[in-house]
Amino acid sequence: MKETILEKLPRILGSTLDKTKKYVAAVSGGADSLALADGLYQAGFHFTVCHVEHGIRGEESLEDARFVEAFCKQREIPFCCKQVRVPELKEKEKLSMEDAARRLRYQALNRCAVETGADFILTAHQKDDQAETFLLRLLRGSGTRGLGAIRFRRGRILRPLLPFSAEELRSYCDKRGITWRKDSTNEDIRYARNRIRKLVMPLLKEHFSPAVTDVLCRTAEHLQEDSFFLEEAAANELKKRLLAEKRGGWAIRTDGWETVPPALRFRILQQFWQQAGGNRELSGANLGDMEQLVENHSSGKKILLPGSWQALCSYDKLLLFSSEDWQHLQDKYEWSHVICWGEILSESDEARRNCTEVLFPDGRTALLSIMEEMPAYTYRAQMVYPLDDLKKLGNCLEFRFRKPGDRIYPLKGTGHKSLKKYLIECRVPVENRDRLVVAAVGSEIVWIPDIANARWLPEEETNSRKQGWLFINIK
Repeated sequence: MKETILEKLPRILGSTLDKTKKYVAAVSGGADSLALADGLYQAGFHFTVCHVEHGIRGEESLEDARFVEAFCKQREIPFCCKQVRVPELKEKEKLSMEDAARRLRYQALNRCAVETGADFILTAHQKDDQAETFLLRLLRGSGTRGLGAIRFRRGRILRPLLPFSAEELRSYCDKRGITWRKDSTNEDIRYARNRIRKLVMPLLKEHFSPAVTDVLCRTAEHLQEDSFFLEEAAANELKKRLLAEKRGGWAIRTDGWETVPPALRFRILQQFWQQAGGNRELSGANLGDMEQLVENHSSGKKILLPGSWQALCSYDKLLLFSSEDWQHLQDKYEWSHVICWGEILSESDEARRNCTEVLFPDGRTALLSIMEEMPAYTYRAQMVYPLDDLKKLGNCLEFRFRKPGDRIYPLKGTGHKSLKKYLIECRVPVENRDRLVVAAVGSEIVWIPDIANARWLPEEETNSRKQGWLFINIK
């Protein structure tokens, strides 16, 4: 005997979902969502109904909320109503009404899940929704992932009604004696989805195949399988390229990017963005901009991403910074330590032998001392500079991070250079340049620990160096 819809719906829910888990069911008051709620109730699940009132349809919308509440009260199903204001978000973020409603709806459902301790959120997307979504994304030029349309699971959101058509779900409600609400906006063909439902699907059914909904859903399922395979391949490639989380940012290696199959590149960048903390998917334009950074080897160039994020290319790395990461870096690198010559110059031999200590932000300590004669030193690791020459440059020695206008006369160079240009020549990664501690007198850099020593005037150009030599060692 053929299984009836009254038998099939609870059975599918029981085999698809776990009765040991707690759920929030999104119920608008339409036939699909009421069938979901009643099916869960009949199958004995523990769940809360959440109705999201969007603030779009005035009294009609409020009546929907009251209707769903009464439905739950009759069955003693826990109910919560979340009110959102879609028009306000639409104007603020310059979104379509549909996108603004979707974003706020899922935010409200997630709040309800947190408040009720639910493990998953259930929505009533069904087979017709799947076919419409496939066509919408096809017309937008989506790739394999987008054409996979609606997946059974996305994070904590589950869609257990995808095996059912809208007609089957209305039949379930009729047989159970359940009336439902009709959303007047579903008739408005100004909305793209309504145009697909009211104009395109009837045309396809009449002129191509009465079973076009099933055909489109099968196509979406095939593309989902392809997409799962490609996303797994992208995840494996990302794992190889992902560097340890940077303090204040994330980074991946981009060397050999040209050998990565094009089908994986956007997926790798999308997964990298999500792993770094991006809270929504990037658009194709965003991903294209990121890939251009990598392909063009645009070291030092930044691009802006949604949510005030920034992507930065640094030689063979791509870095992502959130606005909080970036502010953290800016705040951190305002550190400086100033020593005026009077603090280290003294007529006392004992004082001249003593060391002045400066603690760097990274935990290293610089030991400053005065030497009568020029000491032997290790290039880059230690600094030696005649005090007479330092005093001619300015009144104080400052340990700090770099600033605009800094310049250096490198010991192993041919003249003055801007510090920015010199660091580029030394191939210092762009993300590390603002972290370098430098020793400076004014805008003249006299030492970059572990990078470069600065040149001083030759002996023949300075008649005497009465005050000795400044020697700095790092421990």
